[in-house]
Amino acid sequence: MQYQLRVIREGSKPSQLQLDAANETEAKNYAEQQGYTVLRTASSKRRLSLKSDNFPLMLFCQELRILLEAGLSLPDGLDTLAEKETDNETRSVIQRLLLMVREGKTFSDAMSGLPAAFPELFIATIRAAETTGNLPEALSRYSQYLEQVDVLKKRIVSASIYPALVLAFGVLVFIFLMTYVVPRFSRIYESHVSHLSFTTKILLGAGNFFEQNGWMVLICLALFAGLLTTLLSRSEFRARILDGLWKIPYLGEKVRIYHLSRLYRTFSMLLKSGIPVVTGLSMVNSLLGSSLQANLGRAKLLITEGQSFSEAFSSSGLTTPVALRLFRVGERTGKLESMMERAATFHEEQMMRWVDAFTKLFEPLLMAALGIVIGGIVLMMYLPIFELASGLE
Repeated sequence: MQYQLRVIREGSKPSQLQLDAANETEAKNYAEQQGYTVLRTASSKRRLSLKSDNFPLMLFCQELRILLEAGLSLPDGLDTLAEKETDNETRSVIQRLLLMVREGKTFSDAMSGLPAAFPELFIATIRAAETTGNLPEALSRYSQYLEQVDVLKKRIVSASIYPALVLAFGVLVFIFLMTYVVPRFSRIYESHVSHLSFTTKILLGAGNFFEQNGWMVLICLALFAGLLTTLLSRSEFRARILDGLWKIPYLGEKVRIYHLSRLYRTFSMLLKSGIPVVTGLSMVNSLLGSSLQANLGRAKLLITEGQSFSEAFSSSGLTTPVALRLFRVGERTGKLESMMERAATFHEEQMMRWVDAFTKLFEPLLMAALGIVIGGIVLMMYLPIFELASGLE
């Protein structure tokens, strides 16, 4: 449960402190351990529900690294981040982290107690850095990894914005034509035109249906949009969609390359952090689609049996021709992590070029399709008028 505490520290003004604790006594103890004097306590029923997607992990890594490189200790760095943070939930996470560090826990163990904010990969990276004593480098490495791993995803989202806007505008125009324009043409034709083509009759009938049941149609569309949004927010549903994309010729291969590029970059980061190969393979399993997770398990088994990394990945279908050559070079030179990063960069650039080319082709096709649909509706509405005008001649 979250508690709002009115606190004061020597030499400063009273302030508000928000903590997540099991009870009021624990919340007061946490505050007093940070050097505060508790003036008042109020409970809140809202629990901490921060997801890892909401916690600014990249910014946290960058700011903490700067503070550590400036000479601050880890507790002082966390305390500084908590004081400057304006978001209540983010500040609460950092404060809990600070309290556990001051209680004597290691940084990685403290983060393990907050799995909703810190992913397993980040915790493993920090745990490996604690053995070498180079925490700032680990924070820098992970922040760079976060920047690079989402470049392709951001490019895909950016490329999807314009087609989505065009499609939404086309749908709005279609709804306007069917609910407002077509029904009015229908009433004109009922009194002035006796012979209508089959397609025009269908269009006018659809227009009348939309006019009479417009609110019902809008409610159904809203319910469908809400249901689709809810389903897309669930990882299981998104996984099923990805599994369906695997089965589409050509597109399935692009999805496979996307997953492999993420695997290569993540595994490269883990190897640079000093994490053993077999341990790293167990940690990156969730990055792959369900179609490739069994392949990764097979590769892990082959490596434990003594097969080389490149051959195990090749036998398990986790390489491309370019990646396989780079892995073999990395094994010979002892720089496998660098070669994996180069393989990830190569395939990410390849995917970006494909996304750009697909967008340039898809956008005009979408515009043409919308033009045909809307133009067809307008043509079918005006065709009886043309026929009537030709009959008057």
